[in-house]
Amino acid sequence: MVYLDYSATTPVEKKVLDQYILDNELFYGNPNSTHKLGLASKNAIDKASKDILDVFGLDSYEVIYTSGASESNNLAIKGIAYAKQNTGNHIITSNFEHSSVVACFTFLSKQGFSVDVAPYDEYGLVDLKKLEKRITDKTTLVSISAVNSETGIVQDLKAISLMLKKYPHVTFHSDLTQAVGKIKLDYNLVDLFSFSGHKIYGLKGIGGLLVRKGIKVIPQIHGGKSTTSIRSGTPASPLMLSLRNALVLMYQDFDKKLEIVQKNYNYFIEKLQAVDNAVLNSNQYSLKQIVNVSFLDVVSGFLHQELSNRDIFVSTSTACGSENPMSIIVKKLTGSLERAETSIRISLSHLTTKKEIDQFFESYQEIIRL
Repeated sequence: MVYLDYSATTPVEKKVLDQYILDNELFYGNPNSTHKLGLASKNAIDKASKDILDVFGLDSYEVIYTSGASESNNLAIKGIAYAKQNTGNHIITSNFEHSSVVACFTFLSKQGFSVDVAPYDEYGLVDLKKLEKRITDKTTLVSISAVNSETGIVQDLKAISLMLKKYPHVTFHSDLTQAVGKIKLDYNLVDLFSFSGHKIYGLKGIGGLLVRKGIKVIPQIHGGKSTTSIRSGTPASPLMLSLRNALVLMYQDFDKKLEIVQKNYNYFIEKLQAVDNAVLNSNQYSLKQIVNVSFLDVVSGFLHQELSNRDIFVSTSTACGSENPMSIIVKKLTGSLERAETSIRISLSHLTTKKEIDQFFESYQEIIRL
């Protein structure tokens, strides 16, 4: 098996899984209970939250545990929009967001909110000057992801954050799902951000929303005591602890992991350059873990299926939008329908080997000869 779809999800780190099983035995008490068993669970969660903040280099933030980044995005975007609707109803996002962000803005537009989409340049980067021109005294929220999940293009969050500091009435949210565990970042740049455990070799069903203290977020789930008033529901102690464990392990030997990814990327590009009619859609602003490429000789759906038949796993677009093999993101970025219909996403990891990359290209040559 050749797994090249790490941006869709990652295999669970064995240490995380083993500890999760143990934590289910140690911390099965309800953290809301005031007896000794419940308090042990609560204390363990509190410790995990502190550790998460330490990993991100934050102190004046609150960790909100969710079921994953999609819920975190919903809670952040709707929660801020509703919290500030008495002062304004204008919200801004970008053209290159995950479907869970797009869906939130679409929903809010139907609720009477005024939605703007920030223009972008030829490289897929948000045009900072044009973004600023769209800010009014009614603007309450700007939500721009750090990394596009299909092309790997990294937005300049620092520049966006510095510009937004001139408008203290605007809250800055970022979906960092594809950034956490892949790049180094100053997390203080944003007021709140989303991420997910299963993207960082953790378990599915657990994610986080980190919120700067003092920011009001309207809950989207009501009733049921939890670790926070922002997100109700009995705390899933072992899952919450697993998120901390995955995050801590992800950043151990992080520089070494990035070096391995860089070598894998260089080798992949070297092999790609020998392929006829292959066009790279990712660019110099893309991180090295995500390589979006159009193989013009074969439509992406067919290539995806044939690779899968050979136990080689890639994506045609994001996993959350896989029912449509044409990449809307690539179409927006390149303006080419042909490239959008023939693009696939290769996700590299520190676990990827040269042998796996060789096998991918060998199989590709077999497929185009069919």
